[in-house]
Amino acid sequence: MFQRIIVPLDGSRRAERAIPVAAPLARASQGSIVFLRVVVPRHDVGFYGAEPAVGVLPSQLESTISEADQYLSSVATMFRDYLTGIKIETEVETGSVASTILSTVRFEHGDLIVLCSHGETGLKRWVLRSIALQAVRHSPVPVLILNERDTVRPLEEPTHPLHVLVPLDGSMLAETALPPVLQLVAALSSKGKEGTLHLLRVIDVPSRSGTMRGQTRIDTLLREHERQEAQKYLDAVVKRLQEEAEGTIHLSFTTLVIIRPDVPGTILQEAEKWQCDLIALATHGRSGLMRALMGSVTERVVGHTTLPLLVTRPLKPIVEPEKIEDVRDDEQILSSWVGLL
Repeated sequence: MFQRIIVPLDGSRRAERAIPVAAPLARASQGSIVFLRVVVPRHDVGFYGAEPAVGVLPSQLESTISEADQYLSSVATMFRDYLTGIKIETEVETGSVASTILSTVRFEHGDLIVLCSHGETGLKRWVLRSIALQAVRHSPVPVLILNERDTVRPLEEPTHPLHVLVPLDGSMLAETALPPVLQLVAALSSKGKEGTLHLLRVIDVPSRSGTMRGQTRIDTLLREHERQEAQKYLDAVVKRLQEEAEGTIHLSFTTLVIIRPDVPGTILQEAEKWQCDLIALATHGRSGLMRALMGSVTERVVGHTTLPLLVTRPLKPIVEPEKIEDVRDDEQILSSWVGLL
């Protein structure tokens, strides 16, 4: 469970939207919340890599830290109705925002970050999105990203059964999104109301055919084979989750397999179609050249959705177990269908 939740605050009402969401999560686990305010020294503001022209006078920095500390105390008072019975701690740290958040998570032994992104335009929106993306790429714990523009089905104090979309790709890495989302749904679901996990598998089966009739049929058979295998996989995941959650979490499940090349676009489309409250997914956390070459489904979803996102990044590389059925490649599968053409 989420025993220690880190909530970064920047003094805005937007950032404070995280508090009513973090509170029930902490209460469900009898955990605590750490309100974090990062003070950026004036000489740290500017272009990346630029040396500070003028240092910050100690009195200026001390004054800013004192104001930040007073702000966090006032927030704890302002939201006392939400925070009743929850242990609250406040931390004021100096440094660059994203790296300081992550270092605080490690130092404070946090196991969830709840923060609000977007809600702004222009440069400020870019900065907020950049902080969220850096958290997603490097956080040692799950990150719950809220969006100020999501006012239709907000997560705070939901009065309806929660609907969560969980995209899976058949890998163990993607399945690391499941344990934290189960905890979150259990904590946020209204009493007596059953939440729903919508498990989605989007597969891109490239076309191998030209205009010949036989080749077209091979494509059709290959796609149907992939669809059936994907459905078997989702059914097995549902069975396992039902067995693991029996008697502890009341959930219903739906599954859907879609063959389409645009994976991020399909995720966003299906989340809207199912009127989901949240999207939960895992990320490799790649950066630099590798991220540029491979792209990132997670980052495209972060950049385009108005829904809250729960993003999990495994701390250690996950080695997939070798499966006998994976030894055969597509050509071997196709050759077994030659007699059908």
